[in-house]
Formats: sequence, structure tokens, C-alpha cells
Amino acid sequence: MWGFTRSIRSSSTATDRERREIESGLHSWTAAAGRASWIGRLFLAGFFAVGVVSTAAGQNIRPHYVSKAEADGTIYHTFPVTLFEHPEAGDLTFDITYKEHRTGRATLNFTCYSDESVPVDSVRFVSGRTVMAGPVAKIYLEPEKRGWKHRYTFEVDALLLCGFFDETALPEVTLHVGGQSRVYRVKRSAWRSYAPIGCRIFEMIRVNEAR
Repeated sequence: MWGFTRSIRSSSTATDRERREIESGLHSWTAAAGRASWIGRLFLAGFFAVGVVSTAAGQNIRPHYVSKAEADGTIYHTFPVTLFEHPEAGDLTFDITYKEHRTGRATLNFTCYSDESVPVDSVRFVSGRTVMAGPVAKIYLEPEKRGWKHRYTFEVDALLLCGFFDETALPEVTLHVGGQSRVYRVKRSAWRSYAPIGCRIFEMIRVNEAR
């Protein structure tokens, strides 16, 4: 049985372990693109300068993502944000990476917690009529003082992302582990603050890529 004992966490500051997680996760994605060293340094600098979930006045999107123009297209990476929670399991944090002119697919990474090391099989992100779901690949499982920290990745259709960030919706995330499910519901005030930012980021990407 996949049990949960994690209390709700704040992600406004980064712990040493989170620093290692960000560096490790970003390195694994950018290494495949051949640019791990540059984007890892830039991402970490931006992340620790602005924090994870700061929201800017007037929906300023720049503090919420990093990008790098390359010969074959621009890489975009959103900073980790914590918008979903479960009363027993705690928070679920996610970030998204997209590279232009490849497959039209984005990589969504997320972190969650459990009192067991049984891995997640699949995930389902739902917001209104937008559904992003599929099997996940494990990045790592890490023991903590109470339970385990889980980190996963899966691919989504990038065209769905702007629609997913609908501030009028009440999205949720469902994790599937064997025959069990665990539903994480949105923090309503946090969603209303971040959803317009997420939508603008991916609308900007769509416009830039079309040029």
C-alpha cells in the first residue's frame, strides 16, 4: 500500500537537497540536447535569485522562466512551482521544459512525497477540458527523515499547455501507483496568481516558434 505521511511544504526557498535536485534534473534533460553546462548554470542563477513561486505585479512572466536561443531553436524552462497539495502527502511541485522545432512535445517534471519507495506508474493532470496524462519515468527516489522524495518526468503535447493554465478552472493531479490513486487538488489562490503567468509563457513560446 502506498501510504503518505508528508506534511505540507513551502517551496519559497531552496534547500541544499533541492539545489541538487534542480541541478540533476536539468542536467539530464539538457545533456540530451548537448547544452547541459550552460542552461544548468543559468537556471540555477535565476532560480536562487527570484525564488520558486514568486509572482510578479502586472503578470510579469520573466522571473518565472529561463530561455536560451540556439541555432536549431530556443530552449525554455519554467521554474518549479507548487500549486497542488494532498492533506496527507503534502505538496506536488512541477516544472516544464520545451525546445522549439523538435517534436511539439514538452517535458513535465514533478516532485512528490510518500512514506514508501513504491514508484508512481502514471499521472493525470486535468484542468477544465484539458487533460495531460501518461506513464512516467523515474528520475530518482531519495530517502528522507520521514518517508521518500519522488521525482518523475513525462512528455505532454505542448499545444495543451496554455489551455491547461486556465485561471477559472479547478485543476487536479492524480498519481497512479499499482491499483491505487492519490488526488492532489489545487491551492486556489496560488492557481489564480500563477495560471495567467503560465498561459502567457506558453503563448509567448507559440508566437516565437511560429516566426
